[in-house]
Amino acid sequence: MQLSLDCMTLTNTRPVDLIRSAKIAGFDLVSLWLQPPSRFPLQLVTPAMEKDCVAVLADSGVHVHSLEVFDLSSAEVIKSYRPALELGARLGAKSAVAIHVRNPDRAAVAAVLAAFVELAGEFGLGVNIEPLAMCQTSTLAQAGDLIRAAGVDAGIVFDVYHLVRTGGTVQDVRAVDPALIRHVQVNDGVASISADAMRIEVSEERMYPGEGVFPLVELLSAVPANVAWGIESPSRRRAESGMAPEMQAKEAMAALRQVIGKVKSRVTR
Repeated sequence: MQLSLDCMTLTNTRPVDLIRSAKIAGFDLVSLWLQPPSRFPLQLVTPAMEKDCVAVLADSGVHVHSLEVFDLSSAEVIKSYRPALELGARLGAKSAVAIHVRNPDRAAVAAVLAAFVELAGEFGLGVNIEPLAMCQTSTLAQAGDLIRAAGVDAGIVFDVYHLVRTGGTVQDVRAVDPALIRHVQVNDGVASISADAMRIEVSEERMYPGEGVFPLVELLSAVPANVAWGIESPSRRRAESGMAPEMQAKEAMAALRQVIGKVKSRVTR
């Protein structure tokens, strides 16, 4: 199992500092945000940063797992993603994350997904769909249906947060073909939260594994262990307290390793 420090975890952190922090904390991988707009301004990788990012990646031995984030809004928009995908491929990325935010025409979105998979494939990149709470594709089942409708080889990003916040259960995880789950994102949270509060929580203040009440061990025991597992737990309060990115990354790794240990104990019992 390779472990990824997914970029939103360190909120408004420069890509080179994210990569260095991942190395210091012992992560194998990072995700990078290449498609504007980024949730946090400093996170966006621009062409001007390529040389520095390549150097830091080479020096650290950390690899880029996935590229954030590409909305399947229209065929016209897909064409605009070419520069970001090309840059990400030069950085060594393996996949791009697709999301389906607004378009209610699922047949049209399936066609857009097929076009995106074809474009990403030109650069040797796979595509993984991430179901997002409050978006058109919000569940694992919907993501699987969209992949089948598109008739493409694509996978799913399984983010614990979005499963829990859409009322998903371990049965929903087990109902998905395990081969479709190609990236796992771990985080934690309170049992329930209002829709308004969730809009802040999702991108600014998730909990690290073990800080909340999500049934992490049960859920994570049902997903493949031979794919990248990342932590995606943005913590603005840590950043605004003055905690350095590398210290945030170390805390994140400790929390992630602790829950992985519990999962392994459960699976081997």
